[in-house]
Amino acid sequence: MYKKAQAAIEFLMTYGWAILVLLAVIGALSYFGVLDASVLLPERCQFPVGFDCIGKASIDATSDSVRFIVQNSYGSRIIVDTITISADGDCTGTWGMCEGKGCTNFAASPLTLSNNERATIRLNCTNGISEGRFRTDVTILYNDTLTTFQFKAPGQIRGKAIE
Repeated sequence: MYKKAQAAIEFLMTYGWAILVLLAVIGALSYFGVLDASVLLPERCQFPVGFDCIGKASIDATSDSVRFIVQNSYGSRIIVDTITISADGDCTGTWGMCEGKGCTNFAASPLTLSNNERATIRLNCTNGISEGRFRTDVTILYNDTLTTFQFKAPGQIRGKAIE
């Protein structure tokens, strides 16, 4: 009867030591940066139907800004009034928009976008962006010129900030 208990204890001790060694190896790999979660972080610029995020966002830690291109695929002309940046994310501050390719004149005034028209949006992060993982939630308030109703488009920007 005692031999069965001894075999069970030896079995549990052998597997217990193996699991402990495995946890120590995983801990050492993550401590020395071999298992870096920011490398595995998917880059995402996502908005609901009506707004298409073209490509991925450019997150610049040197200038503390995030740039992304949004396209109006709502079906009619819209007027973007305000953009709210998440207060609990990695970016709080001001925003600006400009139209057309290679635009550099960013302004926070309302912007009219026809159907399938694109605009570049820049978020200026006043609390700074550090290199590595980045996330922020963005809400775009816009008016549909066809119905004159105001709508809200919540979006997410996730990625890796570079200097």
